[in-house]
Amino acid sequence: MEAIKQALPLLDGMPRIFSLSDLKQAISEQESALDVALRWLEAGVIRQVAPARPIFYRVVLGEPLTDAERCAALLRTFPSVVMVAGSSLWRQGASVQKDAQLECCITEQQVDCSLPGVVLRSRPSEWWTVIRQAEGVVGNYHGVAMLTPEMAVADAAAFKDVWMPDRNGIDWTRLSTARLSVATEALAPLRMEELAE
Repeated sequence: MEAIKQALPLLDGMPRIFSLSDLKQAISEQESALDVALRWLEAGVIRQVAPARPIFYRVVLGEPLTDAERCAALLRTFPSVVMVAGSSLWRQGASVQKDAQLECCITEQQVDCSLPGVVLRSRPSEWWTVIRQAEGVVGNYHGVAMLTPEMAVADAAAFKDVWMPDRNGIDWTRLSTARLSVATEALAPLRMEELAE
């Protein structure tokens, strides 16, 4: 307990989202950054974003992570992360129904993530190539790429593992029928592979 108390000023000086290498730069050479991180994890003052990834966030009682902090943690942990489904629609003004959790996809099979308010889904490795070729990515939200509204709808229809607003909750006037058709067609081969499994 005494070691934790001594290390708290160091923790307070760390950014809300930090890596093991950030911690290595902040501590004296006498102590191992890994040992400090393990003590903090055991004390519950930090949490690891995902197993086997050296990215952490400070737990501050009464201060949940903001969307900007969640996005920063996701980008540092999963650089290929993409916002999908209702999360993408709402942040682009194509839905009146706000998501309860930030829904994102990665092309890795391991999707364990301990970030509160975040749901990660896995997509096949070809998915990124398909959505880029179909121009299905638009802008970003705090650095995280987002699917276009048309691609978000097509992706949700193809994989069925994400939250989408009710049909009446989508502003269909903001979607292009032609782009929705292109997106649906582009994802069709991946959908067939999904159905075959």
